[in-house]
Amino acid sequence: MILGGSGSGKSTLANRISLATGYPVYHLDALFLDPQWKKKEKEKLEEVCKQFLSKDVGVAEGNYTKVLFLERAMWADRIIFIDIPTRVQLYRVLRRMMRIVIGLEKRHGLPEGGGERFSIPFLLWIYRWNRDNKTKIFSLLGGMKEEKMILINDSKNADIHELLNDKK
Repeated sequence: MILGGSGSGKSTLANRISLATGYPVYHLDALFLDPQWKKKEKEKLEEVCKQFLSKDVGVAEGNYTKVLFLERAMWADRIIFIDIPTRVQLYRVLRRMMRIVIGLEKRHGLPEGGGERFSIPFLLWIYRWNRDNKTKIFSLLGGMKEEKMILINDSKNADIHELLNDKK
């Protein structure tokens, strides 16, 4: 299970783990959002989530604390939290948007039929993410944090085998 703010590298790390292990990737944005970036009905979200939770292996990336979050945390052998500063998140999201617009990058994990989004409310959400959502996630994880949670601050250069084998 990979957690972190927008632009932290969740999709990138999930894809790297999938390449190294052969595990399927469950990009929660792609599963939980419609092409206009609106959340699907809660019952549908839980149904989709239960489908991948019934599998023995997989890499789930995305936060969505209101949709079977603790069930996903219990399912996971590892919970990797990518902790980067807000300024880096904003820079990466803006850079990604520009690279997508000019055709230099393709984003993984988008809702089917949906493209990259840009809006002032989205940028404000990113700006507040570390303050509001990071604390909420750590609070929800409670005791699990000590058992299987790994904090990293660089998803691109993280050693995949170390992340998967090192019990912290």
